[in-house]
Amino acid sequence: MPLRETEAIVLRTYRLAEADKIASLFTRQMGRLRAVAGGARRTKSRYGAALEPLSYIRVLVYEREHRDLLRMNSAELIESFFDIQKEYRVQLAGQFIVEVAERLIPEREVNERMFRLLLAVLRGLKSSGEVSRPLLYFDYWILRLGGFLPDFDHCQECGRAFGDQGAYYGPGCEGLWCESCRTAASARQISAQATAALRAGCRRPLEQWMREEKAPDCREARRFLEELIETHADRKLVTRAMMEEEV
Repeated sequence: MPLRETEAIVLRTYRLAEADKIASLFTRQMGRLRAVAGGARRTKSRYGAALEPLSYIRVLVYEREHRDLLRMNSAELIESFFDIQKEYRVQLAGQFIVEVAERLIPEREVNERMFRLLLAVLRGLKSSGEVSRPLLYFDYWILRLGGFLPDFDHCQECGRAFGDQGAYYGPGCEGLWCESCRTAASARQISAQATAALRAGCRRPLEQWMREEKAPDCREARRFLEELIETHADRKLVTRAMMEEEV
């Protein structure tokens, strides 16, 4: 099969045999896929630092007939995000992004906007060391691009507008409930101020948002969006639990 060149973000790598690696990649032109990097674990590997997690690379890959895994021919580092590994909170945010991407982004589905989202969020983490706004921005847009973002203004049960009142959610939720419709399980609340700030911040470029304002408290809105992400990922996210105390 012919070689194909594409830009990619390295999500994670796995050991294979004695000297190889399997790289989980989210590529700009081919979507999310896995490729074998022969000899990548050798001391003098031609891949160098290009396969470090969250690296932005240019890669040559080719498909082999009747094989799920692609074969990597070469990888060139475009931009490194290794520095975000130095601080635990920022490193944990990066790991959360990887876990969510692997759960919510379908394999082999090209999504240019999703690719640009990941790149923008990684650059936000790298340039500022701030965690809250990049994570909130990622949560909002991965749900919106995936078609999972709910109505923030109306109860999913009765359709009543929330107005200035808070809304409620709970485990397994796909939207918000009003005071009258909420159940015993939907005991967590998100204020109207938090949803308004969420939309105001996330509807412009992340770089602009982070440049124009001081960092707001995003935890209330993030907790709701992370609950939605976990619902649609159809499994508990390891990194979400780890972030509860740290981020």
